[in-house]
Amino acid sequence: MRLLLNNRFYRQGSFVVTVVFITFAFIFVIQHRTNTQSFGPISGSIRDSEYNLLDLEETDPRFAALAAEKCTIERMNADQLQQDHPCVIETIRKRYLHPPADIDVPYNLVAPNNADPSVGQAASILNYLGNKTKGFFIECGALDGEHLSNTLYMERTMQWGGVLVEADQTSFGKLLSRRRKSYALPVCLSLQPYPTQVTFKVAYAIGSVQESLDPNRPMKTNSDGHASKENMLTLQCFPIYSILLAIGQTQVDFFSLDVEGHELRILKTVPWHKVDIKTLAVEWDHVGEKPLIDYMGPQGYYVYGRNKINVGNDLFFAKNVSFHVLHDA
Repeated sequence: MRLLLNNRFYRQGSFVVTVVFITFAFIFVIQHRTNTQSFGPISGSIRDSEYNLLDLEETDPRFAALAAEKCTIERMNADQLQQDHPCVIETIRKRYLHPPADIDVPYNLVAPNNADPSVGQAASILNYLGNKTKGFFIECGALDGEHLSNTLYMERTMQWGGVLVEADQTSFGKLLSRRRKSYALPVCLSLQPYPTQVTFKVAYAIGSVQESLDPNRPMKTNSDGHASKENMLTLQCFPIYSILLAIGQTQVDFFSLDVEGHELRILKTVPWHKVDIKTLAVEWDHVGEKPLIDYMGPQGYYVYGRNKINVGNDLFFAKNVSFHVLHDA
């Protein structure tokens, strides 16, 4: 009798365990499906998925997973990852972005008594913006951070912050030594809406991107027919939008662009509907005024001034607020 009861209890216990197991398994499947629908897959090819980091919080589990998946400079360039791709943003942050000098650290300037080393750009922009304080700039072609700087006065006197981009590595080293209170990157701006590696001609204030690194294209040769590598270096370029996303700032009061002939191509990489840039100073003497004006007009910008000096042939653009109110509505 006792053996019969034990067998009965054993069978009942096994039945209960089985039911509990099936119940937990069912709950797990339901939760897994819900999470997948809510967050999307985090595995597989990240090139095939489109993510705008402005809509993706860094605490979102997709961000770290996507950024870590095979994120190398080689893959980033070869696959032409989109400019808001997590891998691109994290590469900028971890490998290229230098933080601002501490506000309490004094500047280390060659000519500290020269309050405004620009040749009219800073004054024109500030006049248009009503002498705005605590604004935000991005200066591309920043040189050593002092000589001919369009933003140093804004930073020192008007408490602005910003981003300084300089491709010439010698100049960039000097820029860091100036202890500017802005982010800094030793890169070039991409001529495409994705990261690229290029050949860069080193020539201080007139250095420039020469071409993309393409193994199928022959290297430029000198008069003797030999490959010329003098004053050339391989450099990493990023879209301007990628740099802004890397520092979490898409609202810009002043964009200074002086890159020795590639200004129009760089402007064409900007997703204007995703950024808010109020004013620009764009060097025009290599590109010409008309192509710049013809392109910027449909983007919602008009020319409010010109700077015609040997070392500063700039067009000053301002955002047409009524244009953007109409088109963004």
